[in-house]
Amino acid sequence: MKRVLILLWVIISVLVYIPKVSATHIVGGEITYKFVRYDIATQSNIYQIEIDLYQDCINGLPAAIQQDNPAIISIFNLDDSIPPYNRTVISIADSLFRIVPTNFNNTCVKNPPQTCLRKTFFVQQVALKKNTNGYRVVYQRCCRNGSILNIINPSQVGATYDCTLPPSSYQNNSAVFKNYPPQIICINNPLVYDHSAYDIDGDSLTYEFCQSYAGGSIDSVKPVPSSLTYPNVVYRSPYTYKNPMEGSPRIQIDPHTGLITGTPNLLGRFVVTVCCHEYRAGILINTVHREFQFVVTNCSKAVIAEIPQLSTEFNTYLVQCKGYKVHFINKSTGGF
Repeated sequence: MKRVLILLWVIISVLVYIPKVSATHIVGGEITYKFVRYDIATQSNIYQIEIDLYQDCINGLPAAIQQDNPAIISIFNLDDSIPPYNRTVISIADSLFRIVPTNFNNTCVKNPPQTCLRKTFFVQQVALKKNTNGYRVVYQRCCRNGSILNIINPSQVGATYDCTLPPSSYQNNSAVFKNYPPQIICINNPLVYDHSAYDIDGDSLTYEFCQSYAGGSIDSVKPVPSSLTYPNVVYRSPYTYKNPMEGSPRIQIDPHTGLITGTPNLLGRFVVTVCCHEYRAGILINTVHREFQFVVTNCSKAVIAEIPQLSTEFNTYLVQCKGYKVHFINKSTGGF
């Protein structure tokens, strides 16, 4: 009997001290959808919902990545105007994943940082009864990478991703971003990134930096969304959702083309959320949020142009010009 009690005490101690697996491997996500068909028998629109999670497969713990499966979403019927609303909870197993290419081809950089980004897809078809105000799809997860610079207590703050299905009469397909998020951003180098989307319905699209939402906690790393009210993340001064990164010129997004430009001048990890708004006949029918962590890193250049300075004035060289030839010492490397 004494041995049994000792064994039980050991098992309970181990269970109590098992560390919780947080989701610091998640570096971004988004929710999109496609209209499949109208089902006459059930008088429902059939939609295919897709949740995309971007996972750090270098620093992320395998146990944390595995814990993402399945994804749990809530679909809220917006015809119900009084909380907690009528909602449907769906558990979606991951269907596939792929390793995202870095798409970094700057031949002047000789030491691009090692990256590994995995995109995991969660896809599910759902039948939604006709309504007049549409539906909202919500997914939540905790927690963020603790080294993020532009929000407060990132390792204790989760994320919420959502999208809106408009009233049933629209039969809408959400906009889809054309490119993967950038993995390598070099400090003091101009950033030119196409963050535009395409829309098979031909809806008008506009873009802006928008608010990131909190969701999930250390005590509830993968909660079932129970409300349409979720708090905003708290940005660390001087950052805001409209000014998420340091840059000179500042980082900005063109509202018409979705082109992100600027020159980042501070190393670190920054949460950036881009909203793509869909308009049909002048009416806003959906907004696709993509949240991602932009990591600014130090990239040294392989090509260095260097000629010894022959004057006390910066970038000024004094030589004797007695003909068409000028002699100087060339210390440049890496070029021709």
